Amino acid sequence: MFNLVNLIVPTLINNIIYNYFYHRHKNVEYSIKYNSLIHSILSSLGGILYLYNLISFKNHKLIVYYSLGYIIFDLYSYTFKKELKYERMITYFHHLLFYIGIKYYEPDPILYSRLILSEISTIPLNLIWISKYKKKITYAKFFSFIFYILFFIFRVGNCSNLLYNMFWYSNDHLKFYLLSVFSNLNYYWFYLMTKKLIRKLRN
Repeated sequence: MFNLVNLIVPTLINNIIYNYFYHRHKNVEYSIKYNSLIHSILSSLGGILYLYNLISFKNHKLIVYYSLGYIIFDLYSYTFKKELKYERMITYFHHLLFYIGIKYYEPDPILYSRLILSEISTIPLNLIWISKYKKKITYAKFFSFIFYILFFIFRVGNCSNLLYNMFWYSNDHLKFYLLSVFSNLNYYWFYLMTKKLIRKLRN
């Protein structure tokens, strides 16, 4: 599936996007979050368009290559930029699952497209950070609410539906195991988010 061009060109594109924001703001985290925001928009949009037959497999694969470049550049950034050290291990784990998902793209583009919809919830997540950075707390609170709802729909609900159908209608045990790991990770994150929300509501 991958050749050298598929790896280098998307990685360079992500590098250009990152450096564009870094030269403007001189902040590593800000640049990483904007790069993630752009990726989450493009990757989830690609999934939607493919699921509704609005783009071809060939064109959608270009977006998948872009995601691969995003993973490569992001792993490099989290490995060598000390400002990102606090999120390093969870990023490694998340991107490993992401890469495995990309490897499954050609044999099962529908499954990949369904799973990539989880990136929709990453859009408000990045907007929360950006809003706080710009000290726009009202926007941050609004995006926090949107994030919670979209996370439940596209990461908890969507993954649960895929897991259920795979359990009953698929004999691919490895794929089921990998999806279970990804789903349980989302369940755990949603538990932490709900716990934090309840604590805020009580105060």
